[in-house]
Amino acid sequence: MFVSTQHRYIEKDPGKYEGKAIIKGTRIPVASIVNHYRSGMGIEEILDGYPSLTPAQLFDALSYYFDNKEEIDKKFE
Repeated sequence: MFVSTQHRYIEKDPGKYEGKAIIKGTRIPVASIVNHYRSGMGIEEILDGYPSLTPAQLFDALSYYFDNKEEIDKKFE
């Protein structure tokens, strides 16, 4: 059962992906997008690496990160 978030393109499923926030309809964790962003990749570069993502999905993943930094940053410790 997916847990809805306040972000249109982000969902969490306690029974899958260790309950991590992912982009709806994909297996792409928000933390993966954030990792690329934090490493200095530009938006276009990230989208090139994930051709199935829309810009809206990518920006929502970043928005989710900025709203939930503590949750996502734990993945990088």
